[in-house]
Amino acid sequence: MVQSTEKVQVLVATMNQKDFSKVDEMKIASDVFFANQTDTTSYEKKEYNGFCAEMLNTETKGVGVNRNFALQYASGDILLLADDDMVYRDGYAETVLKSFEARPDADAIIFNIETVGADVQRRINSGSSSVHIFNALNYGAARIAVRRKSLMRERINFSACFGGGTVYSAGEDSLFICDMLKKGLKIYTSPEFIATVDQSTSSWFKGYNQKYIYDKGAFYSAAFGSRALIFGLQDLIRHKRIYKEAELSFFQAVNIMKKGIKAYKNIQTWSSDDKERVSADE
Repeated sequence: MVQSTEKVQVLVATMNQKDFSKVDEMKIASDVFFANQTDTTSYEKKEYNGFCAEMLNTETKGVGVNRNFALQYASGDILLLADDDMVYRDGYAETVLKSFEARPDADAIIFNIETVGADVQRRINSGSSSVHIFNALNYGAARIAVRRKSLMRERINFSACFGGGTVYSAGEDSLFICDMLKKGLKIYTSPEFIATVDQSTSSWFKGYNQKYIYDKGAFYSAAFGSRALIFGLQDLIRHKRIYKEAELSFFQAVNIMKKGIKAYKNIQTWSSDDKERVSADE
């Protein structure tokens, strides 16, 4: 077999880094670009073990904006969208390249990541299959490897409204995948594991509360438009824990979900006034 000439590049969304120590901590063995949100604006570059490490420091806020900086400055052929709490397995770059060689029509491949320190485990891919709009919400960005030219051709990037440090607490990953599918990109799953991630703490998840449900409504509006309420209802029906832990009835939760769906049209965030109106709107 002819050895692939394509290059894998890891794109890490991170904060407050002072040096390139994350290269060793994450066991990165390929080119890497750090999009680092901090209190300065600068660019750094370092060679290590035959690979190139770059870091763009900015004073911006929001994980979507940060990932977009990484995409804008990326130079690799196949990009791995990483979080800074991941640790890559030995040979991950070769695993990624071989998977794309086996799926030459793939624009993106979603790999397995072992999760430690969390009550709920990530969905495990048992084989290779197509990703479609109805199972796209099962995956996060840290599992994605994507061809850079496919993103450039279709002008796909991350929403600046969803994710840590933005108006709505999460959902940028799923929106990114949905946008790829809407543009006709071919996405497959892979049973291969490429990394481990420790999720004993979360920068955005504060429990199933009213804001969580509201933000879910906004997400479904962004992802599915006029079908948002259908997806929101099935989410609440399938996951009673969401509104039970928020100490809400099903109908109160639906009410809040509707508010989030409506609010997205004007990018309105959750407020204490919304919380006070929950009982009155039941």
